[in-house]
Amino acid sequence: MKWLKDDGYGLPILLAVSLHTIILVAGVVVVDFSDDEKQQPKRPVIVNATVIDISDTIIGKREAEERAAKQQAANAAAKRKQKAEQKRKKEAKQKALEAREKQLAQAKRVKEREAEAIKEKERQQAAERKRLEQESEKKRLAQEKELEKQRLDKQAEEKRKRKEQELIRQAEAERLAEEERKRQAESARLAEEKKQAEEAAAQTAAAEKERLRAAEEAQMVQSISSLINSRITSVWNRPPNARNGMKTQLRIYFLPNGEVRDTQVTKSSGDALFDQRAVDAVYKVGRIEELADVDSYTFERNFRQIDLIFNPQDLRN
Repeated sequence: MKWLKDDGYGLPILLAVSLHTIILVAGVVVVDFSDDEKQQPKRPVIVNATVIDISDTIIGKREAEERAAKQQAANAAAKRKQKAEQKRKKEAKQKALEAREKQLAQAKRVKEREAEAIKEKERQQAAERKRLEQESEKKRLAQEKELEKQRLDKQAEEKRKRKEQELIRQAEAERLAEEERKRQAESARLAEEKKQAEEAAAQTAAAEKERLRAAEEAQMVQSISSLINSRITSVWNRPPNARNGMKTQLRIYFLPNGEVRDTQVTKSSGDALFDQRAVDAVYKVGRIEELADVDSYTFERNFRQIDLIFNPQDLRN
């Protein structure tokens, strides 16, 4: 410093101040404050010193400036130190924060790795469970398939046996049916032969009956026709010009009770009076009672209307 240089007053002033300070301190130390000892009469201290206000001198001002500069430098150094300390603390805090964050990040990464490891383990366990489940499912499906195959085989065997039994039953049924068919055919043949024989007999009998009936009917028709002819002849009024060989063909319509409903000349004799007398004779007869006893079938066939040839046999030549 400037006040410590050899050509300055700093060193002498410093020595003087130090001397006075030592004297004052020594005086204080030497003074006895105890009350036990007898108070000695105080002797007056004779100090020949002159107090000089150094601050008013050039040296004092220079020292004050230097102290101010020192204080300012100290303050600046303290500020720098404080700033450095703050910076160091901030950096330390930042480093601690970064270290904490790094630790947290590392712990997070560790946890993530652990979580990933757990997930991977869970995935592996899930994959293993899935594999086991798939294998179990495959085994189950294989067992079901085998059981289904066995069931189908059993069904097929049962179906085959049923089919064989059915074929046997069908063959037996066909054999029985064939025997029954033959028996029925034989029965039918015998029945047909019997029927034909019966029909032939019936036809023969019917034909014979019809022949007899027809003969009887023809005989009856002939008899009644002769009866009608004789009755008409019996009531016939012979005309004067009647000659042998004259004949008139009449169509007579009868009712079921034998009454004459109508009569017509279908073939003339050539003589109108002869024909008219024959018609008059029919109406004069009026009713043939025997026709009432004839059955309706025979009546309808033979007597509903009849053609009568009126030919008297007792005429003159």
